[in-house]
Amino acid sequence: LLGVAVGVAGPVLARASTVGRSASPELAAGGASGCPAATYGANFYAPSVPGGRKTVALTFDDGPGPSTASILSILETYGVRATFFNIGQEEVSWPSDVKAEAQAGFLVGNHTWDHPDMTQLSSAEQAAEMDKVITKQQSLVGTSPCVFRPPYGDYDSTTLSLAQQRSMSVWMWSVDTEDWEADGSSSSYWVNRIISLAESEGGALGHPVVLMHNQAIRMPATVAALPVVIKYFESHGYTFEIGRA
Repeated sequence: LLGVAVGVAGPVLARASTVGRSASPELAAGGASGCPAATYGANFYAPSVPGGRKTVALTFDDGPGPSTASILSILETYGVRATFFNIGQEEVSWPSDVKAEAQAGFLVGNHTWDHPDMTQLSSAEQAAEMDKVITKQQSLVGTSPCVFRPPYGDYDSTTLSLAQQRSMSVWMWSVDTEDWEADGSSSSYWVNRIISLAESEGGALGHPVVLMHNQAIRMPATVAALPVVIKYFESHGYTFEIGRA
């Protein structure tokens, strides 16, 4: 479910081809150094490109995890870029995967330290959830996250303000594959359900942002569905984008 619809924006994420950012220890003074200034509000649509072509952004939440390597391999095979919204605690457990995501040119985003409902936290607690991930990512790959996604899609005006202060655009989604509900199953039911939701919801939009997951459990249904989802959007004239405000 999406959170409180504060500051909803259209397809305003700018196209990005690389992830390289300069690291800085000055979190309190400037937030995520090296990122462009972020606008206030939440984004739900993939970047638009010259010529009016359809675009799609694939995003993976809650990682890294045991399926990260497989997801990266598929994306590389098809020449597709994507965004990984990582949880800080999982980055501690899977540091080499964070490095692999960044080194391959994927956008590595901030999904909080331990996945709380941000609307239930104080301003200081929300800030800590963001800052611990910024510090961890800087230590692992020397870059800062320029995009932020609140867990469960729940956010408030404090969340938006804190993200903006840290030069992180808040990036939501417009297509939910509900792949997490497979709970580690590899059955054809779940694979087909993920594909169906991605195609039926995404194909109706000009610039969908597709939500998938990369959790601490193996996600065989997501891995199996991903090539089919990619081929669907390719065959329907979409280009794959990663973005930052």
